[in-house]
Amino acid sequence: MAAPRRRCPTMHDTARVPWTRQTRTFARRHVRKVLRSKVLLGITVAWPVLWYFLSVLVFVDVPEGGSAGGLKAGLAMTYGLFGAFTITVAVFAGDFARDLDGDRYRKFRAMPIAPTADLAGRLLAGAAFGVASYVVTIAVSIAHGATFGRPDPAALGVLALTLALFCLIAMAAAMLVALVITKPEHMTTIAVIGALIAFYATGFNGVTPGMLAEGADMVNYVPNSLATRIQIAYLSEDASFMTPPAAPDSAKYLGLLGAYAAGLLAISVLIVRRFAYAPE
Repeated sequence: MAAPRRRCPTMHDTARVPWTRQTRTFARRHVRKVLRSKVLLGITVAWPVLWYFLSVLVFVDVPEGGSAGGLKAGLAMTYGLFGAFTITVAVFAGDFARDLDGDRYRKFRAMPIAPTADLAGRLLAGAAFGVASYVVTIAVSIAHGATFGRPDPAALGVLALTLALFCLIAMAAAMLVALVITKPEHMTTIAVIGALIAFYATGFNGVTPGMLAEGADMVNYVPNSLATRIQIAYLSEDASFMTPPAAPDSAKYLGLLGAYAAGLLAISVLIVRRFAYAPE
């Protein structure tokens, strides 16, 4: 007796795929692509750690018999967010530009895919590497003598929230970059240069506002320096090295960071619907 023929999935079957499953599929797709790139893995792990050690070696004057543990902790948070910014922009902008450039969305549009599931999958994958880069930097700094005191649950919650919001802001901004720069092969270089420009233009992510000739107050309002200064204000044993302006240690600044993330996320949804999934 012949075995029954296996029926190929149809578009009607695909329409039954839940949104969450579509999101997981897109997330796994992007994670696998990054794991195959030695350059992106190097940026995730080695890039912020290298800058951390370079800054400690060149700029930190460790007192005799001391460890400068608080300052090392501040630098670790600074370069942790710097690394998260670099890798999320590189991963997110590179993948999105590559899919646009390769007409891959022409195939996606032929299937009943939810644009928001595509976007959410990309965001989850990018955030995973951003968080990994941040955690590696903090772990290395602790092994190197950084001290964070005894942060309470509220402070740890602020750290997690600012990290998540900042990754979201970086990836949403990366979508705008991908629309302007249509050469995906250059996206990693552009991400690195962009992160460096933002880092130096805001006085080392806002921890050295005194190096800015004027307008130092902006470090409490530009997303990359704002996120860094919030973390240091809540977790560092001594935040006096980054003032003035006053440390952003109130709910108002957390709300501002959340507003940036919400606004850019809304723009990202519009971009995906308009430029990726809109009918031709």
